[in-house]
Amino acid sequence: WAVLSWGGETQAIIYNPKTKKIISIDALGFAPGAATVAYYKSRGYYFPPEYGPLAAVTPGTPGGLCYMLAEYGTMSLKQVLAPAMQLAAGYPIEAMAANNIQKNLSWIKQWPYSSKVFITHPGEKREAPEPGEIFVQKDLLATLTKMVEAEDQALKQKKSRKEAIYAAYDRFYKGDIA
Repeated sequence: WAVLSWGGETQAIIYNPKTKKIISIDALGFAPGAATVAYYKSRGYYFPPEYGPLAAVTPGTPGGLCYMLAEYGTMSLKQVLAPAMQLAAGYPIEAMAANNIQKNLSWIKQWPYSSKVFITHPGEKREAPEPGEIFVQKDLLATLTKMVEAEDQALKQKKSRKEAIYAAYDRFYKGDIA
């Protein structure tokens, strides 16, 4: 099951040929500062909920990918994200993905934003995209574009490749994307 979600977490094992060492990366998200015991108790929870916005952490994948690329890679973020940006602009969705959306409609419908992205035929017999239908994720594309813009701007300011990638990281976690 090879799934990497931009809004999720990433684990990776990297072999560094310079040091001849294996590096393990665990790019987990972190909870918002307001996610305290008192906050959850004030909303009637003994534990944080399993699903939904109150269960979510800040996505770890973008930071993990930026870190791995900056510290161990050779390409620019723009080069690495280009295929993902092309897919976000629209691609024929795979049958497995389309059918998983259809199968999980009750979960997806609980969250207005998820519904907007994944339910492409609301009110129809099949509300999910059909296999092979062009599936677009315009907000994901906008996010990736902003990260590439941050990298480009840093490079124009004569920053190193590594610094430019961390500029994109900062835009995601501290800038207008956050």
